[in-house]
Amino acid sequence: MKIQLASYFRARVAAFIMTFIVVAGQTWIAYVIQFNFVWILPLISGVMLTISIIAYSGSDMKPSKSDRAMSISVLTILTLINMLCIGWFIYDMLNPNTITISYELLLVGFSLWIVNIGVFSLAYWELDSGGPEVRALNLPTVFRKKVYPDFVFVQQTNVDPKFVPPDWSPGFLDYLYLSFTAAIAFSPDTPTPYSRMAKMMLASESLISLFIIGLIISRAISL
Repeated sequence: MKIQLASYFRARVAAFIMTFIVVAGQTWIAYVIQFNFVWILPLISGVMLTISIIAYSGSDMKPSKSDRAMSISVLTILTLINMLCIGWFIYDMLNPNTITISYELLLVGFSLWIVNIGVFSLAYWELDSGGPEVRALNLPTVFRKKVYPDFVFVQQTNVDPKFVPPDWSPGFLDYLYLSFTAAIAFSPDTPTPYSRMAKMMLASESLISLFIIGLIISRAISL
């Protein structure tokens, strides 16, 4: 049981921390840009995250379809909230009558860029190869009989065993690094995206990141 619990925390704890950071960032962004009903953001995300934690409390076994659906629902809610914040930020940036102070808009833009990295890292981590439990605990997949990897890391290829253990599997920090490189370089460093879903997700993150950075630069120039 200790080994199972350790595997559970290795699989989920870092992502839970990132989810709380994303929720806090989205709430602050919505507050600064005067997004109405700001309290709804932490309420929805917090409830969904709590239910997800409870659902996975027995994750030493194969997750059920409802468990996976709940985790993906949390991710979907965070993504939708992020898109709303980005849309409201664009409105605030382009509205000449905006009441948001310019330097606050710059901070909001930078925060959106950071939060976007967090949201996409959670998406990569949650969706790759059938989910984190499948990868970390070597469990059967939930929705499909066979799931090919969406991302292939260097450690998963024919690497000298002196550099990587034979049972290596990617953790959340590996996906956070992937998300950061896609946001700052507009292309992945490693791993390599293999599935169409992975390629479209990386393209979306790079496009959103480029758009946010462009808005930040244009606002800074106009100050």
